[in-house]
Amino acid sequence: MIELDVRNDEAYALAEQWYDEVVFTKVISLEKSPDYAALNEELSELRAKYKHVALLLITKKPSLIRELKNRKLRALLYVQGGNLKINRAALEAKVDALISPELGRRDSGMDHILARMAARNDVAIGFSFSPLLRANPYERANMLRLMMRNWRLIEKYRAPRFLTSSAESIWEVRAPRDLMSFGIALGMEIPQAKASLTFFPQKILKK
Repeated sequence: MIELDVRNDEAYALAEQWYDEVVFTKVISLEKSPDYAALNEELSELRAKYKHVALLLITKKPSLIRELKNRKLRALLYVQGGNLKINRAALEAKVDALISPELGRRDSGMDHILARMAARNDVAIGFSFSPLLRANPYERANMLRLMMRNWRLIEKYRAPRFLTSSAESIWEVRAPRDLMSFGIALGMEIPQAKASLTFFPQKILKK
């Protein structure tokens, strides 16, 4: 089992007890180009501490997605979804993963065109559990509905995907069985939920 998105040191230590591989994610919020020398140095330090490292980009500027992708940083590149232009730009730029394309939206942030693009460009869609923990009951029900819609699109067009806690604290880490139950609640069959914690994450780590 593989956990692809843990954002806290203590959460990482707990996840290591449950998963064969864990990816530590550094969150970076950008409005302009970063200091690449400093960023590369920090990523180097993280790689020395953790086996696998990802960079989660939060931005409103599609150009920054392309810029970071072209820099070929030695880390997986994730993009935080929610903004429709950002969702599309992430898929077009062929990043490693688009996390929670429905986040903060009244629609799912995906349609058949974007789902087909995700499949064609081999961009994984991350179904993240932690936003559900932070939502009120109404928001949680709506978020689940949108995630279920995205799952149907992803499955129809056979795009890569994974289940993750996206834990920002030790309290948000979830065991593999819990994440599989999350996937089943979204409409996955048991083998599909298992593949979202094994087969597809393995493909991402091998890139």
